[in-house]
Amino acid sequence: MKSNNNNHSTTRLLDHLTRSFLIAIVVFLFLFNTHLCAAPVVVIKGQTIEGLVRTYIENNMPWPKSVVRVEFSGRVSDLSLTGKKITCRVLSRRNEDFIGNSSFTVRCYENDSFLNGKTVRVRIEVLMDVVVSTKSLPKNVRINRDDVRLVKRWFNRLPSNIISNPDAVVGMKLRTNIKPNTEITGNMVRSIPMVKRGKPVRIVFENGPIRITTIGLSEQDGLHGELIKVRNVSSKNMIYARVTGNSLVKVGF
Repeated sequence: MKSNNNNHSTTRLLDHLTRSFLIAIVVFLFLFNTHLCAAPVVVIKGQTIEGLVRTYIENNMPWPKSVVRVEFSGRVSDLSLTGKKITCRVLSRRNEDFIGNSSFTVRCYENDSFLNGKTVRVRIEVLMDVVVSTKSLPKNVRINRDDVRLVKRWFNRLPSNIISNPDAVVGMKLRTNIKPNTEITGNMVRSIPMVKRGKPVRIVFENGPIRITTIGLSEQDGLHGELIKVRNVSSKNMIYARVTGNSLVKVGF
């Protein structure tokens, strides 16, 4: 009888151990599968983030790539994300000029769900052509071609009144004295009238092959291309003529 009791106890113990073992296996498999199904941790390196920002700038800026340099303000840190198929998008500020100090936001998504982002600060400089003086020039001097030259300079802001063609200032007068290698901007020069008030002008009447020339007196100063009042000396009539050269105006009929 005692032997039967021992056999029952042994059987119950084995059943208990078997159930415990099976439960342990189930728990282990559950945890193992959960680990396998969990999304991995993805680290996006700071250099990769810099590359994304640089590419965005180059693709959207109005400047040629060869005349732009981009500097990052400090080291860009890595970005750790949890996901499988992660995409990143770079956003800029509204009305971004792509010059000077600015910031861009890198936003990361998985299946259009936002995960995390990072703001990256940069400094953008642009190399531009500017006209400078070759020597000291006094106020009211007429600028000649050898008085100016073209150089390249880096800008970290949008320049105002920039002149990028030496021919644009030749024949103009300076409003102020300048030193050698001084950048000449639009507000530093003024045009010289090609026709002056009260001075004689040659009036050319043209209509196809017909060309008539006479003399007149200008009633006002005139720059090239401007329409001014001129009095015909012969007829005493007042007419409107367009300035086409020094002391020269043209009328169509």
